[in-house]
Amino acid sequence: MGSSYQKPVAVSNKDQKPLRVFINGPHSAGKTTVLNVVKFGKDIPTVPTIGAEIVTLAINNISILAIDEGGRSRARVFQRIHYRKASGIILVIDSTDSERITEVRDELLQISNEEELENKPILIFANKQDLSNSMTLDEIQDKLNLTKLNENVKWHLQSACAIRNEGLREGFEWLAHSMGEKLETIKPINETINDLTALKCRLVSMWNMANLKTLWSKFVQFS
Repeated sequence: MGSSYQKPVAVSNKDQKPLRVFINGPHSAGKTTVLNVVKFGKDIPTVPTIGAEIVTLAINNISILAIDEGGRSRARVFQRIHYRKASGIILVIDSTDSERITEVRDELLQISNEEELENKPILIFANKQDLSNSMTLDEIQDKLNLTKLNENVKWHLQSACAIRNEGLREGFEWLAHSMGEKLETIKPINETINDLTALKCRLVSMWNMANLKTLWSKFVQFS
């Protein structure tokens, strides 16, 4: 589907569980810094993430549960589980690292070919854009082969400098908007399912009452 961004519509999940987002990328790309700056408004001292770190964020009335598995993690089976349970995916890359960007490219290709991940928005933060040796967005888009991804993949490449809090809000707004659109799409379906479930319960209740009346009439008849 490619990268496109429009003014967010008024959607909210305040009465539902937070939307789960999985954040991934090479180590030292700035994943934890991104989450800390968005949550606290500033960078705080961090150490390489070991295991999973969970952060709750609120963007445009959308409650987001962000899970950072850590770039050094080799537990791929757990990452696949996180991907499947996620409503959206964030990939953070170091714009100065032209070698490891191939890792992200391969990850994107694998994600785009998984049926369970279809139509889940993917936000790509091109971090460290403030550095003089950083790749341009066009170069990154080309190296990631974004235009060649599965047509059902909705992605957005966002220029960012996490430590300066530049580009982060815009990226998360796109992600919240994209997940909110999906939330609004499935809401009528869930309401229909709930209505059908309630109707089924009423019919079962009426059926049981009818049977009780029949049994009672027979009891009175032969008593």
